[in-house]
Amino acid sequence: MTVGAENRGKRKGAPTISDNVWIGTNAVIVGNVKIGTDVLIAPLTFVNFDVPDHSVVVGNPAKIIKKENATEGYIENLV
Repeated sequence: MTVGAENRGKRKGAPTISDNVWIGTNAVIVGNVKIGTDVLIAPLTFVNFDVPDHSVVVGNPAKIIKKENATEGYIENLV
């Protein structure tokens, strides 16, 4: 996966990633965006916008699907 900053424009800055976020292989998150709690970002997904809590994000362009317990079965051994 790639988590990167944008150096100019309206999303200048780096992403903020909250707790219990699962990010799939080859997913890309760029810019000053906020990824909420309990979010699953599917493999090969491009995210350059804020994602609310309890969501699944898929595709390019990405689409948000609201889902309680979005990361259930993906994240183990929570501290």
